[in-house]
Amino acid sequence: MSDVLRPNRRLRAPKPSVVAAPPDPSPEIEHDSPPPPPATTTTVKPPAPSRARKLPRAVALVLGVCVVLSASVAVAWGARRYITTSPRFCIRTVLVDGNKRLSAEDIASLGGVAIGRNIFEVDLETAGTTITNEPWIEKAIVTRKLPSTVNITVVEREAWAVATIGDELYLVTRDGDPFKRVSEGDPFDLPVITGIAPEKVSLDRTGVVQAFRRALDVVEDMDRAGISKRYPIQEVHLERDGTIVMTIGKDAIALHLGQSRFREKIEQASRVLSELARRKAQPSVIFLDNEAHPERVVVRMR
Repeated sequence: MSDVLRPNRRLRAPKPSVVAAPPDPSPEIEHDSPPPPPATTTTVKPPAPSRARKLPRAVALVLGVCVVLSASVAVAWGARRYITTSPRFCIRTVLVDGNKRLSAEDIASLGGVAIGRNIFEVDLETAGTTITNEPWIEKAIVTRKLPSTVNITVVEREAWAVATIGDELYLVTRDGDPFKRVSEGDPFDLPVITGIAPEKVSLDRTGVVQAFRRALDVVEDMDRAGISKRYPIQEVHLERDGTIVMTIGKDAIALHLGQSRFREKIEQASRVLSELARRKAQPSVIFLDNEAHPERVVVRMR
C-alpha cells in the first residue's frame, strides 16, 4: 500500500479564481458629452499678397515710367536739335510793313532778325519790344511763318511840330507827345511851339502833352480855314495863363487868340487878313483876344 493518498473523488477540485475585468465603459457615458456645434456658413477671403510680393511690381512700374520719360526726353531733345540746327528753319525772308521813315533793313536789325539765323532763335515779343525802343516806332508786331519767313508790322510816329523846351528841340506827335530830340536828318520845316519850361515837363508831363495837343488843334483849325497856305505858321506860343499867340507868314504877323473859342477867332482872322490883303495893308499884330466882345478885332499896322 502506498502512502500516496488517493484523491477523494467525492471532493471536487477547487475552481481557479477568476479576476473579473471591469466592465467596459458604457456607451451611454459618451452620450453625456456636449453635442457638436451647429453647422454655419462663412466667407473665406484669400490671403492678401504680402509686401514682399508688391515690391517687385512697384519697382517695375517705376522702371517703366523712367523708361517712358527717358524716351520722351530723348525724342524732345532730338526734335529740338533738329529744328534749331536744320538749314530748313533758317530765316530766308523778312517782310516789313508800315515803315515810311526807317528802312526795312534797319527795322529788322533793331529786332535782331537777320537772314540765315534760325527762325526759332528769334523771341518774337522781345524783338517787337526792342524795335519800339526806336523813338520813331510807336508799335511793332513780329510774327513768324514757317519754315523761313519773319513778318514785322510797325506803326511809325509822325512829327507835327517842333517844341522848344529849354535849350533842346523836340519833335511832337499830333497827340502832343514830345517823342524825341531833333537830330540830323529829322524834319525841321514844322510849326514851332514855345513857352514850355523844362521844369514843367518834369513836374507835369501830362499837362504839357495836353498843352501841345491844344496848340496843334489850333494849327489844324488854321489849316482848315486856309490861313496856313497864305501865311505859313511859324510859331505857336503858349502863355502860362493858357493864352495862345501865333506868328504867321514871312512878315511874322502876330495873332493874339486869347484863351478860348479858337475856331471862331480863326475864322474871323481869315476874313480880316483877306480884307487887309485886298487893301495891301501891312499888319504886324491882330488882336482877337477880347473875351467879353469876341467880335471886336484890333489891328496894329507896321
